Amino acid sequence: MLKNKNLLVAAIICLCLSNGNSAFGKDVGVVLSKIPNLNQAALPQNKNAVANYKQGINLQTQGNLKAAEAAFRKAIKLEPKFVQAYIALGNTLGDQGKPEEAIAQYNQAITLDPKYPQAHFYLGNALYAQGKLEDAIAQYNQAISLAPKYADAHYYLGNALYAQGKPTEAVAEYTAAIGFDPKNSVSYNALGNALYAQGKLEEAIAQYKKAISFDPKYADAHYNLASALYAQEKLTEAIAEYEQAIRLDPKHAQAYTGLGNAMDDQGKSQEAIAHYKKAISLVPNYAYAYYNLGIALGREQQLEEAVLNFQKAKELFQAEENKEMVEQIDQLIQQINTRTN
Repeated sequence: MLKNKNLLVAAIICLCLSNGNSAFGKDVGVVLSKIPNLNQAALPQNKNAVANYKQGINLQTQGNLKAAEAAFRKAIKLEPKFVQAYIALGNTLGDQGKPEEAIAQYNQAITLDPKYPQAHFYLGNALYAQGKLEDAIAQYNQAISLAPKYADAHYYLGNALYAQGKPTEAVAEYTAAIGFDPKNSVSYNALGNALYAQGKLEEAIAQYKKAISFDPKYADAHYNLASALYAQEKLTEAIAEYEQAIRLDPKHAQAYTGLGNAMDDQGKSQEAIAHYKKAISLVPNYAYAYYNLGIALGREQQLEEAVLNFQKAKELFQAEENKEMVEQIDQLIQQINTRTN
């Protein structure tokens, strides 16, 4: 959200909602996500293969990815048609930053059992991580066609649709995910984001609060709630939620920026400046933090420092190919130069 106003009147704000999810992240389980009411493929009869597979799961849970990879590969060598081992190996490779190798393992699992929904789901995650949203969506839909109550697949399908700028479709998937897993806080948070994108602030707030009710320590949900309250100009409530997000996650740069925005709107420029600087210390390439810091410094007549921050923001926005913000910064720098000449 941008407030396009004069440099010396009000800060220009960027609101970035936080989903707190990742393609290979904690939201879907360490090795294999669970699908309620689904008859999973039985483990093979080869006891040595199964033992290595289970050892791999334990090692991955402990964060020992190389050893887990070796255990899964041994399980596959002992039992070449071990579908679950291919999927687990793919997850381990993905966690090591080897997406192409992970995709190869998921595809092998699908070759062995085309009707195994988790193989399609995790392949979707790997494609999602590569930005191949259409391909990811196809895999999530395939997983759902095989297991209609697969909550994680609905959730990640929602994420892919949201990333495509389709909040209405995303709302439907997040709602389905909640229906099949009604205590999963991340789905409520994501639903809140999709509703926010539709301008339905009160509904979004209700979902963020629901997420927090299931997970009071969910920093991103507090941050998103604060952002929605800020959009309603409820500054005191927004500040309380930004501060709670920071208490829960002291490295939450977006929360510091949001807190800075709210403080700036209350006329507390020095506090706002301190929060923007904190955000930058946490994320040195945070373009909007430099931008908002430049705004606050300019209003405090610290013009030379303001220009330096605008120039840094411009450099970062150029790298992001954000032409609108680059042009806006050029106008602001021109305003300052006109005032000082």
